[in-house]
Amino acid sequence: MKATVESQDAIFQTISIEVPWKTVADELDRAYKEVSREVAVKGFRKGKVPRNVLRQRFGRRVEEDVLSRVIADSFEAAVIQHRVQAVSRPELERGEIEEGKPYKYTARVEVRPEIELKEIRFDVQAEKVKVTEKMIEEHIDQLREHKAVLVPVEGRDTAQNGDVVIIDYRVEQAGESLGDPVKNHELELGSGKALPGFEHQVVGMKLKESKEFDLTFPEDWKSKNLVGKQAHFFVTLNALRQREVPEIGDEFVKDLGKEGCGTVAEFRESVQKELHEQERLRVRREAKEKLVDRLIEKNPFPIPPSLVGRQQEALVREMESYLSYQGVATEEVGLDRKKMKKEMQERAERDVRSTLLLDAVADREKIAVEEADIEEKLKEVAEQMGQTLAKIKSLYEDPEARARLRHQLLQDKVLDYLFQATTMNVNKGEEKPPAPKKVNGATGEGK
Repeated sequence: MKATVESQDAIFQTISIEVPWKTVADELDRAYKEVSREVAVKGFRKGKVPRNVLRQRFGRRVEEDVLSRVIADSFEAAVIQHRVQAVSRPELERGEIEEGKPYKYTARVEVRPEIELKEIRFDVQAEKVKVTEKMIEEHIDQLREHKAVLVPVEGRDTAQNGDVVIIDYRVEQAGESLGDPVKNHELELGSGKALPGFEHQVVGMKLKESKEFDLTFPEDWKSKNLVGKQAHFFVTLNALRQREVPEIGDEFVKDLGKEGCGTVAEFRESVQKELHEQERLRVRREAKEKLVDRLIEKNPFPIPPSLVGRQQEALVREMESYLSYQGVATEEVGLDRKKMKKEMQERAERDVRSTLLLDAVADREKIAVEEADIEEKLKEVAEQMGQTLAKIKSLYEDPEARARLRHQLLQDKVLDYLFQATTMNVNKGEEKPPAPKKVNGATGEGK
């Protein structure tokens, strides 16, 4: 087999391939023998049908099958031989089979671009990590709300804002039921979580009272097929409840069951430490995002359209999975896949540039992921998910899944490496990063 590679530009290459006639002839012989054994032709025994008869009846199908195998095998061999880093399926210009002559065809592919790293050390502006008393109070209030219980309203039987009402309701549109009736639904009046106008209609209702009213679905309603349409509601008030939020005290702290927290003072100190760690991670994460932006800005290169397209598709699937988990169908919220992909293009391009640049840094700085790194990550995942290590390992026995994990760890490792060598200019005063750690013998200095 002969193969020559011609670079059209930074991301497209054309491979011209010539397969010897003997290779094609051997494949044709094998294919016709298989057909002869499988088909029944009147006047001939199976396996004894002459080649010219088979060619007349099955020639086109046989040649297509043969060319598919010949092209697949020769293209793979050419890519390996010439170290072509193809990232797309080949666009083929196929030739015709001619008796006694080599089979020739060309394959045009997108290739991974060669990246010249011009700058990887940056100054990055970051926030100073701080935790305010207001943040601590808000966090504690959230914990109190989480521990709140519903208690019956005493001394009145009329619903008012702030109450949690227990209601039955059903909806009709043009005399037809819109969904199934709902029983004992909890709704906090004044929360703004219901259809606009619904909570207002319930305020003032008395226990066991039933009420009917009309409402129109607004322009921003999640179910686009209902936007602007009017519906008739039937509501019955079953019960009135109030949220009873516990006061902060030693008993409340003990009920939380936080290790090392037996008093309010110890609890507040614990909250302060947790919030500080959360803020530290948030600031670090945002600083890394800025670092990636600078890396992209200072190291421009063309990107293969197929990689962007695949990333767009991955982002759309991720969004669909998220909405599905939330119990929302994309059609209900008026999301169209083509529109979603278009809106995801800019983010997809950034993701692809980031991935390719971090891979290039890994190659230049000799950064690699060892088996010990994978083992440590699997232990971390097992702990986070509350699963046994054996169970988590079984999820990554598949070579593709393990390769994805390895690549993600490599990207994280490179980003940490760059971050350690980054000068952090903090908004209030300058905060120097920790000394670069050694990564496979390389530090962030002297490079």
